[in-house]
Amino acid sequence: MTDHGTPTPSPQQIFTELSVALTGFDRAELAGTGLIETYYTTLLRIIGEREAGHLFLAAAEALAADRRNHDGEALRRQVVENPRYAPVIVSLIKLWYLGSWYPLSGGYRDINGSTAEDVEHVVSPQAYREGLVWIAAGAHPMGAKPPGFGSWAEPPSLPVF
Repeated sequence: MTDHGTPTPSPQQIFTELSVALTGFDRAELAGTGLIETYYTTLLRIIGEREAGHLFLAAAEALAADRRNHDGEALRRQVVENPRYAPVIVSLIKLWYLGSWYPLSGGYRDINGSTAEDVEHVVSPQAYREGLVWIAAGAHPMGAKPPGFGSWAEPPSLPVF
């Protein structure tokens, strides 16, 4: 429990809230991809549970401050622009949008180490199909989720932001 009597969020819940803040998609949209668990475990495998724990603790504190202040500044300062976490944040955003893990920077690996899985790779066929880039672009993944017969005769609809 937190000081205010609310349950302490699990690491996966913190990961989800961090992902919501980083991608601009809400919790339901991210859950709709079916990839929260996959991306969470991918992150743990690549940066390790200890480093992920540090990231999640910093993110939880920043997200709580941002809920109180309604500005998003704490997350930006404490996590996104923090040299310790910034490379992980960049790879995580790319993972959600593109469905691929992109390796952490050499500087990050020099300080924090690396795993054999920290190489560019598509996480799964589902990750490609469910990449947020397709929604953001108002498109569909090539070779998957076809838009339907005759759909190319109509102009594309633009997403509303």
